[in-house]
Amino acid sequence: MQVVILGAGRRGMRLARHLIEEKKDVTFIDTNPDRCNQASAKLDCLAVNGSGTNPDVLREAGCEVADIFIALTDSDEVNLVSCALVSSQFKIPRTVAAIRSMSYSGTELTAPLLGINYIVNPFEEVSKLISDIVQSGVFLNSSTFPHTPFVLCSLPVTKGSPAVGLMLSQIRTKFQTEFVLSGIQRGKETFLPSGGTTIQEGDSLAVVTFKDKMADLLDEFDATMQRPKHICIVGAGRISRFMMDRFTPSSRKHITVIDYDEEKCEHFAQMFPEVLVIKADITEESIWEDERLSSYDLLIALTDKDELNIITSTYAKRMGTSHSVALVKTNPNYAILARHMDIDTVVSTSEVTVDTLMRYIRGENIASIHSLFDGAIEVSEYKLLEGNELLGKQLKDVSLSGKVIVTGVTDKDGKSFLANGSYTFAEGDSVLVATEHGHVDFAQRLFT
Repeated sequence: MQVVILGAGRRGMRLARHLIEEKKDVTFIDTNPDRCNQASAKLDCLAVNGSGTNPDVLREAGCEVADIFIALTDSDEVNLVSCALVSSQFKIPRTVAAIRSMSYSGTELTAPLLGINYIVNPFEEVSKLISDIVQSGVFLNSSTFPHTPFVLCSLPVTKGSPAVGLMLSQIRTKFQTEFVLSGIQRGKETFLPSGGTTIQEGDSLAVVTFKDKMADLLDEFDATMQRPKHICIVGAGRISRFMMDRFTPSSRKHITVIDYDEEKCEHFAQMFPEVLVIKADITEESIWEDERLSSYDLLIALTDKDELNIITSTYAKRMGTSHSVALVKTNPNYAILARHMDIDTVVSTSEVTVDTLMRYIRGENIASIHSLFDGAIEVSEYKLLEGNELLGKQLKDVSLSGKVIVTGVTDKDGKSFLANGSYTFAEGDSVLVATEHGHVDFAQRLFT
């Protein structure tokens, strides 16, 4: 597959890294020559310096033979125009645009809109993820899968945890709650476990279980979950507004929004009269005392400044707020650092957007993709279609070569269960599959 990406920023680079690891050919277009040099130096790709709205540049980048064109610049207008131009001048099967000013996101269009087959709104995708986390009460970098009862989360193994020193096979016997261990991060190493893997203090576990069993599982690991009643959101921007649309008016009564921009505050208060909106600078100590922010169950930092979000979330925990969530909007490297701080959940806009794009690029039988541990472990939701060679076989009879773990299954009748060796693959089943990123090709060959 040949992919042309317009925009060699952090989001484009992250997407390209995933695609190149899957043996896809990537060519960048960017107006910044330094970015082009950096992309071709760091990744096995080509880079063309120029404008994505110039037909000659698009032709030089290979749009005449490309399979997909993805516009990821920071300008909605440039992304829209370039996709329209590509669609009208070249016969590229698919075009994708990142558009931040539209709420339409994450769904393939039934008919191209201005030459665009698929629109992703990074802010909308982030708001979906954070809303799911808040409503699940699991503040552990968790993700849910649409139309299934399953949740994926990273679970830290702390000193004194009952799991320390036990092999996975022993944990399955000792623990009452059903779950599937889908990956382990140990120091700099990430791997898929087997029954003989021994859990160590300091491990981070990628766990798939039922949403309604999560509290029981956390209890067995000596961790906790709590659905927040009183929430403080710092930042009255687009992500906060998208989030409010996902809460009922009655639940918004328990939300406070703080922003230093008076105009933003007035606009937000008009849109959501149930919400308490406060104009204030979160860095001023008096706001913490005056509004008793430490008494809130959850603080979500959603400003445009990554550093402020990380500092605010860390400070909130120190002051006594039960949980905190920090948004990393521009520099995904901060997300790696912030996950080692006292913040319950760190959400990276780039990571969430790339997960959404990868789901679309890989094909129609993948309903969703979530990644953990900086993309090292992926859990994808595959739909088993007619003709798949797995149909009719039991899981215990399929050679997975230690590269894949089948976790949750939802059959065509809507019944959901965690897979074991006796599970028989059937047409129409939705199957959650965990794999290391380097083995995604293997999983795709098996399940598509």
